[in-house]
Amino acid sequence: MSGLTPHRLLPVALLLFLWTLLGSTGYWVIEQSRAHQRQQTHILALQIRERLKTFATERQAAIKQLASVWPETHPNTENWFAQEAGNLQNMLPGLGYLAWVDGSGALRIARQEKVPQGCQWLWGSEPINARLGAIRYGIALCQVLPTIIDSALATGFAAAVRLDEQAVYALGHPGEVTIREPFIWFNKNLQLELSPIAGLNGHLYLMLGCAMVVALMLSVLMHFSLKRAWALNRSRGIFQAASKASVDGLLVFTPDGGEWHLAEYNDSAVRLVSPAPDMTLSAFCEALAAPSLTGQLAALDIGDSIITSLEPVAGRSLHLQGVRAKSNLAITVRDITQLKLAEADLAAREAKYRRLIEGLRGHLVFSLDERGEPEFLSKGAAELFGNEDIGEVFSQLRGQQRWREAKQRLNSGEDSVRVQLPLRINEVERHIEVVLSKVEFGFEGLLRDVTDEAELMRRIRHQASHDALTGLANRYAFDKALTKAWQQGTACQALLLMDLDQFKLVNDRFGHEKGDQLLLGVAERLSSALAPQAFIARLGGDEFAVVLSGEDLPGQGQQLLDALRQAPVAAGEHQFPITASMGLVPFGAASDTADLKRIADMAAYAAKEAGGDRLQCYRDGDGWLKAREETMVWAEKVRSAISEHRLALAVQSIARTEQPTTVVHREVLVRLWDNGELIPAWRFIPAAERYGLMVALDKAVIAKGLAWLATRPAERLAFNLSGASLSDQGFCQWLLATLKEGQLAPERLCFEVTETAVIEHLGHATELMDALRALGCTLSLDDFGSGMSSLSYLKALPVDHIKIDGAFIREIKNTHFDRVAVRTIASLARALGKVTIAEYVTDQATLTLLKRLGVDMVQGYAIDQPTLLEELQSLPATMA
Repeated sequence: MSGLTPHRLLPVALLLFLWTLLGSTGYWVIEQSRAHQRQQTHILALQIRERLKTFATERQAAIKQLASVWPETHPNTENWFAQEAGNLQNMLPGLGYLAWVDGSGALRIARQEKVPQGCQWLWGSEPINARLGAIRYGIALCQVLPTIIDSALATGFAAAVRLDEQAVYALGHPGEVTIREPFIWFNKNLQLELSPIAGLNGHLYLMLGCAMVVALMLSVLMHFSLKRAWALNRSRGIFQAASKASVDGLLVFTPDGGEWHLAEYNDSAVRLVSPAPDMTLSAFCEALAAPSLTGQLAALDIGDSIITSLEPVAGRSLHLQGVRAKSNLAITVRDITQLKLAEADLAAREAKYRRLIEGLRGHLVFSLDERGEPEFLSKGAAELFGNEDIGEVFSQLRGQQRWREAKQRLNSGEDSVRVQLPLRINEVERHIEVVLSKVEFGFEGLLRDVTDEAELMRRIRHQASHDALTGLANRYAFDKALTKAWQQGTACQALLLMDLDQFKLVNDRFGHEKGDQLLLGVAERLSSALAPQAFIARLGGDEFAVVLSGEDLPGQGQQLLDALRQAPVAAGEHQFPITASMGLVPFGAASDTADLKRIADMAAYAAKEAGGDRLQCYRDGDGWLKAREETMVWAEKVRSAISEHRLALAVQSIARTEQPTTVVHREVLVRLWDNGELIPAWRFIPAAERYGLMVALDKAVIAKGLAWLATRPAERLAFNLSGASLSDQGFCQWLLATLKEGQLAPERLCFEVTETAVIEHLGHATELMDALRALGCTLSLDDFGSGMSSLSYLKALPVDHIKIDGAFIREIKNTHFDRVAVRTIASLARALGKVTIAEYVTDQATLTLLKRLGVDMVQGYAIDQPTLLEELQSLPATMA
C-alpha cells in the first residue's frame, strides 16, 4: 500500500469513475440498438417463411390435382402428361422437374427445365395408384430460394437456409444478431437464418473511445500536478528528516542589515558547536577559534564553496564546509576526531610494520609493477644479495620459465604461487623461494634464500632412492627402474638376483662393521664389471639385483660372477674370498614384474641349494623351477590349513621293548587335509621350513594336541619342536606360558628335538630345554647319531630319551655296523641314565634283535601304525 500515494491514487480513481460511467452508457445504447435489430430481423424472417410456405402449398396442391385427374384410359398418356406438366410449370414457376414413373418403377416420361450446373434439388413424389405409379417432382433450390428470399430482403441483411441440417443457400455474412426460424417445407425440416450485415454504428464506438481518451488525459494531467506537489512536500520532509538525523551539523545563515544571522540549524549542530539563536556569522567563527574564516565565508559568490579543517575545539577536531546558495549561506560541520585518531593509529602501525619488514632478516619483501620492475624493496636485499645489482637479480628471475608460468597462474585467478628458482649471485649458484601474489597494477611477494634447504632436499631425495651404505639404488628405485624397463619391452632384457654366499659368517665372526665394508667392496666390484646399460641395486642385506639388457645376457651374468671370484674383497685388514648364488631370468619368461622377481628369486635359491658360487639361468621346463613352484604351492596350503584349522593330528605309539603291548606315550605326527586327501608331513614340511611357517605350524599342532589331551587323562603325548621354534624367543615364551597356565600335568608331555636343530641353535635350545625340564616335561633327542658331533653334545643336553636315528634301524638285521652302533648307543645312554628309543621298527625280528641289544623302547609298524586322534577316541587306554 505504500506505493498508492495521493498523486497516483486520485488520478486512477477519477479515470476509473469516468470510464465506468462512459462504459455503462455505451453498453445501454448498444443493447437498445441490438434489440431494435432483433425485432426488425424477426419480422422479416416471418415474412420470408410465409412466402416459402405459400410456394410449397401451391405446388403441392397443383401436383395432387394433377394426380387426381389422371385419365384411366388415354390413347397416349405420355403426350397427355407432357402437355399437363408444361402447363403446370408455366403456371407455377419453380417446378423444375416433373416425371411419370409407372407402377413397375419404370420412368415413362420426364420434363426438366434448364438449371445451372451444381444446382441443389429438393425431391418429392405424389402417388397416382398402384397401376399407374406416381408423379415425381423436383424443386431447383438454386432458382427458387434466391427468387423468394432476395425479393423479400431489405438492404443490409444476410440469409442462410438449411434443409435437413444441410446448407442449401447463403447470402452475405452474418452480423452480431442472428434470428433462426425453423418450419416444415415440402415435408422436410427447413431452417431460415437472418442476420443484419452491418454491426452496430461505428460512430458510437468512436465517441466512446474519444471520451475515454479525454478521461485518460485528464487523469494524467491530475497525476503530474499532484506528483509535483507531493514530490516537493516529500523532498522538504526528507531534507528535514535527513538534516535532523545527520551526524553532521547543518547551519543556515541569512543576510540581515549587512550581517549574516543564523536562521536554521539541526540537532547535530547543537551537539558539535552549541550555536545561539540569531547568532551572527562573526560570532560563530569566533566560537570556532577561527575569526579569519568570517571574511572568507562572507565573500563567497553564489555556487562557490570553501572547505577547511579546524584545530581542535573543546577536544574535537572539526571539518567545515561553507556553500553560498542564492541568498543563504549553508555551513556543514563534521566531527573528524575519530578519523584523526585512526589516521594517527594507521601511521603508527605503518611505521611498526615497516620496522618489522626492514628487520626481517634473510627475507626480501618486494613489490613489482606489471612489467616486473621493482617498485619497493625491503632492506633484506643487501643481506641476501650483497653488492649484486638488485635489478640484475630480478632480470634473472624474469628470464626463467617457471617465473613466467607463476605470473600466468596468478593472472588466471590463483591467489598466490610458491616457486623455487636457481640464481647465480656473486658468482655462486644459489636457490631462492618466492611467494608471489597479484595485486592491482603489479605483483608483491616474499623472497628468501633456500640454498641450504634445497641441498638438504636433494640429499633426502637421493637417500630415498639410494642405499645409504653402498650408494647403489635401493629397492624403491629398483622397482621403478624395473617397471620402466618392462614397459620398454621384454626383448633382450633380463633380471638377475644374487645373494652372497656365507655372508652371515662374516657378520657373526668379524662384526657388522666388517660386513658393511665387505658389502661396500662388493658393490664397487659389481659396478665396475657392469655393462654400461645395466642397472644395479642393493635390495637389502647381502641381496643385490641387476637389470641386464643387450646381447648374451647369460654371459653378462657370468661376467659378474667371475668379477666376484677373481680376487678376495678387502674389508679393513681382512681379505675375504667372495662367491654368490645368482639367478637370471629373461623378461620374456614372466607375465609381469612381480612374476619376474618371483622366478628370479627361485633361480637364486636353486643356485644356493646347489652349493652356491654359480649362476642359475632360467630355461623353459627347468625341473628346479617346477620343484620350487611346487614348494610355494605347498607353503600356501600349509598357511591356509593353519588359518582354516585343517590340520590333522595322528599319533604313533612308543612301547617298552620287553612288553610291546605296553604303551609309554605316543608321538604326535602332523597331517594336512587337501581336497579330502590326508597329506603326510614329508610332502609339506620342507615348504614350511623354506617359507618360515614352522613356528606357526608347531603352535597349531601343540595347541590342538593339548586340547585333545585334556579330554584323555590317561594319555601322554610327545611333540616335535623344529629348529625355527627353538630359536624363536616369542615361541619359547608362548610355550612356557601355555604350559604354566594350563591344567595338564607336565609329566604327561614330552618334547622331541632333532640333533641337528639343537646343534644349530644350541644356546636357545638349551635354555628352552632347561625350562621345560624344570616344569616336569620329558625331553627326547631325535635322530641321534645322524650328526658328526653327537657324543660331544650328548653330555651337555638335558634330555631324558635318546631316539636312535632310523638309518641304524632299517637294515640292522643285515648290517653288522648298525648292530654295533646301536649296542654302543644303548650302553652309553644307560651309563648316562638315559632311555633309548628305536624308531622304524617294522617287524618282529627287528624287535627281538633290539631287545637283545639293550634298547629300552621301540616305535614303528611292528607296534602300530599312525592313527588319527579322532579314531583313537574309540580305542581302550593301554598306557603304562
